[in-house]
Amino acid sequence: MSKETLLLLPGHMCDTRLFAPQIEFFAKTHNIVVADFSSGDSFEIFVRNALKAAGDGPLNVCGLSMGGMIAGELAAVAPERVKRLALLDTTLLPEVAKRTEARQRRIERASRDGLAVVALEELVPSYLAKGNVEREDLRKVLVDMTVDLGEDVFACQSKAISQRADRREALRSLACPVLVLCGDEDALFSVESHRDIAAIFGDSELVVIPQTGHIATLEAPGAVNSAMAAWLKQPTA
Repeated sequence: MSKETLLLLPGHMCDTRLFAPQIEFFAKTHNIVVADFSSGDSFEIFVRNALKAAGDGPLNVCGLSMGGMIAGELAAVAPERVKRLALLDTTLLPEVAKRTEARQRRIERASRDGLAVVALEELVPSYLAKGNVEREDLRKVLVDMTVDLGEDVFACQSKAISQRADRREALRSLACPVLVLCGDEDALFSVESHRDIAAIFGDSELVVIPQTGHIATLEAPGAVNSAMAAWLKQPTA
C-alpha cells in the first residue's frame, strides 16, 4: 500500500528545519514533501511551486505561520487536492497596515544591520514562549534559517505576506478534516483568533498547547506530533 503524502509548508524565513521533529516522526508512515519558498514573491507562485513539488494525488497539507496562510490559499484554489488540512500558529485574515509597515522597517534594518541582528533582536523574541526564549538551540536554528535564506528572500516573502488575499469565504465549503493548532503564548496570533479559524470549517479540531509560542513544531514537538498523528488518522470522504 502506497504512503499518503504529507506536504509541509514552512513559515516566514524557515525551511525544512522548522519541521525536523515531524519529518523524523512521520518518515516511516508518510511520503514527506517540504515546500521551498525561496523563490517567488506571491502566494500564487508559492502554491504553484508547492503543488509541483508534491506531485499528483491527494495531499495532507500542513503549514505553520506563513505556511499556514499558504495552506489556506492552496485549499481555497485547489480544494480537490486537499485530503486533510492543518493550520498551525497562523491566520487567515488579510494583512493589516501596521504589520506591513513593520515588515518594511525590518527589511530596511536587515539591509543596514544584517539579517542576523533582525532575527535575533526582533523575530526570535516574538516567536518563542517566555520559557523558551533563552533556549540556545531554538534561537540558533531560527537565526540560522533566516540568515541562510538571505535578504532577497526576506523581502520577497514579506511582500507576499503583505499582499495575501482573504480566503475565508472560499474555505467554508472545504470538506475535509481540519486541524487548527497553536501555542497558548503565541504572541503573533492569539488563541481566540485560532478559535475563529476553527469555526470556519465544518470538520475541525482546535488544539492549544500550553507554555508554547509561535513555533510549536520546535517548541513542543511531542504535542504537535501527537495532534498531527490523530489528524492523519481522521477518516476522509
